[in-house]
Amino acid sequence: GNYILVGASHSSGRDLSSGQLGESYIADFSSRGPTSDGRTKPDILAPGSSILSAGGKPATVGECDPVTYPKPGKADEGVVSKEGTSMAAPVVSGTAALIRQYFVDGFYPTGKKNESNSFDPSGMLVKAVILNGGQYMRGVDNGNGRVLPVSPYDNNQNFGRISLIDSLYLYGKSNVQTRVFDRETIAQKGKKTMSFTVDKSNGCDTSELTATLTWFDQAGFPGCQKCLIDDLDLYITKGNTTYYPNGLNKRDTLHSTERVRISSSDGETVSVTVEATNIVVWTRQYALV
Repeated sequence: GNYILVGASHSSGRDLSSGQLGESYIADFSSRGPTSDGRTKPDILAPGSSILSAGGKPATVGECDPVTYPKPGKADEGVVSKEGTSMAAPVVSGTAALIRQYFVDGFYPTGKKNESNSFDPSGMLVKAVILNGGQYMRGVDNGNGRVLPVSPYDNNQNFGRISLIDSLYLYGKSNVQTRVFDRETIAQKGKKTMSFTVDKSNGCDTSELTATLTWFDQAGFPGCQKCLIDDLDLYITKGNTTYYPNGLNKRDTLHSTERVRISSSDGETVSVTVEATNIVVWTRQYALV
C-alpha cells in the first residue's frame, strides 16, 4: 500500500518502565502482518510504550511534570503515560513533517540550511527516507526477560525502528550521508542504472550502504489476492554479485517499497538499478534514496 503502517517499539532512558529492555525491542502488543495478499507489515516501528502525553486536569492550573514518571495508563500532575500503536503513529507523523522541512529549508544536500537548495519533496520521497533509515530490532520484549527472536523484513519489524539520525545528512551530527532522487519517471520495461562510489570523507559512521525505492501504486481491486499493479524492481550490483530487496534472493513482486542493504567500504563502487517490470499506464514516477 501507499500508506505507512506503524508498529510499536519500546522507548529509552526515563521513558522505560521497569523491566523493559530498551529501544531495540518490539512491544509485545505491536500489530503484525501479513496483509491478506501476503505483503509484509508493519512498515516501520516507533516508540509506543510508556509514552508521556498531556494529562491536563479540568479547572486546574499550574500542573507541573512530576519528579517520577507515572506507570503506563496512570496520570500524575500534568502528564499521563500511555501505550499503543496509537502513540507510535504520531511519532512517525512528526518525523515525516521534519523530513519535509529538511528539504523545504534547503538542508539537502550539504547538511546545512541553504534556501537556494529548497524543494518540495513528494510523499514518495518522505516515505522512502523513513524506511531507508530503519534500524533492525533484537526481538519482541514479552516481559520477564522473555524475548521472541525476529528477522529483518519479517512481520514483526519489517524495515525496523525509525531513526532520523540514520536517515538524513546533518553536517557534523548524523551517522550517514544521503543522495535522493525524487519524482523520477520510468517507462514500461525501462531500466535506469546509476553508479556510486562510497565516499565517507564528509562524515559517515555506518558500514552499510542502503538504497530504498518507493512509488505510489494504483488502487487494487476489492478482494485482490495479488494487489500490486505497477511493479518496479530495485537491485544493487557490487562486483559480480547482485543483491535483491527486502531480504529476498530474487525480485519482489508484492511491495511498492523495496530496500537493499549491503556492507560497504570507503572507495567501493556499486551500481543501483531501477527496472520497470510491469506498468499498466506506461510510465510511473518513483523516489529513490
